[in-house]
Amino acid sequence: MIPSPPSSFNDGGGLPIGFVFMKHAVSQDGFTLVELIVTIMVAAILGVMFVQVMETSLTGSVGPLIRTQHMFEINGVMENITRDYNKLMKASATPLSDLQNHIGAGNEEVNTPYFGPYTVVHNNYINFQIDGSEEDSVDGTLKVIIADINGEHRLTALFAK
Repeated sequence: MIPSPPSSFNDGGGLPIGFVFMKHAVSQDGFTLVELIVTIMVAAILGVMFVQVMETSLTGSVGPLIRTQHMFEINGVMENITRDYNKLMKASATPLSDLQNHIGAGNEEVNTPYFGPYTVVHNNYINFQIDGSEEDSVDGTLKVIIADINGEHRLTALFAK
């Protein structure tokens, strides 16, 4: 049996002062393993959420750019058709008929003139009625509707003598 120290070494609670000092001397600086694991798990979950949000934002931002590019392309085609119309008005005896033929074949690179890539939706003569409606005709105003290759964007132009 270990003899108990003198009362001067006792803190009054039955434990020697040295033991009480040692009890308080062992302090925990830093984090426990559980705290570290919980922190890493929370950070991982937040990181996954952040990546998903950013991926959706970046992927979604490409769509409007592609649509804008297609619109510029189809607009460029219509400008080329209008330029050809202006040339035909000065040089041809039948400018609308020639333009109609050019539009029908102008989306193939082997043909001259080549306007660019497009799809012809409408390329016929129309006449406007008194009530504002239109009907197909043999001559009159040439109504041209073209679309981009995907068919998403359409442009309409009317050409007259």
